[in-house]
Amino acid sequence: MSTSRQLIIEGIRWTPYQVPLRSSFTSAHERLVTRDGIIVELHTSSGTIGIGECAPLPEFSGGTLQDVMGCLPFVAPRLQGLALSDALAQLDQLQDTLPTAARCGLETAVLDALGQHYRCSLATLLALPDLIEPPTAQDLAQAASQVRTSVPVNTVIGAQEVEAAVEQARQAAAQGFSCIKLKVGPQLRQTVELVAAVRAALGPTIHLRLDANESWDFELARSILSSCELWSIQYVEQPLPRTDLAGMAALRRAVPISIAADEVLSDLESARRVLARNAAGIFVIKPQLAGGPRQSQRMIREATAHGVRCVITSTIESGVGVVMALHLAAAMPEITLECGLATLPLLIDDLIQETLPIENGHMTSPTAPGLGVHLKQATLTRYAGSN
Repeated sequence: MSTSRQLIIEGIRWTPYQVPLRSSFTSAHERLVTRDGIIVELHTSSGTIGIGECAPLPEFSGGTLQDVMGCLPFVAPRLQGLALSDALAQLDQLQDTLPTAARCGLETAVLDALGQHYRCSLATLLALPDLIEPPTAQDLAQAASQVRTSVPVNTVIGAQEVEAAVEQARQAAAQGFSCIKLKVGPQLRQTVELVAAVRAALGPTIHLRLDANESWDFELARSILSSCELWSIQYVEQPLPRTDLAGMAALRRAVPISIAADEVLSDLESARRVLARNAAGIFVIKPQLAGGPRQSQRMIREATAHGVRCVITSTIESGVGVVMALHLAAAMPEITLECGLATLPLLIDDLIQETLPIENGHMTSPTAPGLGVHLKQATLTRYAGSN
């Protein structure tokens, strides 16, 4: 088998995009009408093209799209001329100077090209113990045997009006989802009524999560969660501001519902701070904001060693970023909870030729080499932004 050291990066190009959502998506942070990001295309000496996506969420972490656009002309020449494995090492060296979304997109493109070169899926690559050394056929076969064929996913209800939320809950249950995430606001009575109505519509067996997006203070969080204990809440995401680790730790002791860290997680060091303060029992990891799939793996493994379970979610990016996160989830046996990857239907177009169907609340991980998807170039051109 030829090694990745014979496969050289000959050029990197990037295209910003702006894809409309089918309808606006509202959280406590912002109201999204379009999703902006950047598609990276990495050209190698063999003619292989690896693709990746940079899709930051400035209200969370990782900088802005302008930050990513500003760094790409700096980092691209430093990767050009390198072998793919050396490019991964270079990205590791630059991790403290790159926006996390930029590193994520570039790393994904490198891994996509590597997977195509070794004729294995990205999930198989991520299941290897070491990506720097060229794997043998036996290494790849063993890694492939550890990869899951499908990943359970949750869907999201953003509606705050009870009737609309109940209707969305019923539709999700009819579609076979076994897990629903409900966006909630800072009103005590309204939130409790909303949760009660959605649980009644779902029945007792479907998992129900809450996502407060930092909108509660400690007393409000304790009141809401104590009132919702009857309705079997799987966990609540980021109930308190990301800066209040002491409050999150205290809330864990005060209520029976599991507390999940989301906005507070921006990289490996932030994950270590949360672990040190015992501030969460679950990590919600967004590879775009964590710095790519390999950094996400490090966060997951450290969390697991501390008894903290993990969920992988998208940032409502296009199909390129979502399929990368799907491969990551499929490669990690530590991931046992439903993942937040059922977000492509929110977009007018996902920019990829292939479909990523959701059947009975599961997404199937592609088995084709690399990411296993290809860009719709004409569509990318149509939605190319001016960022």
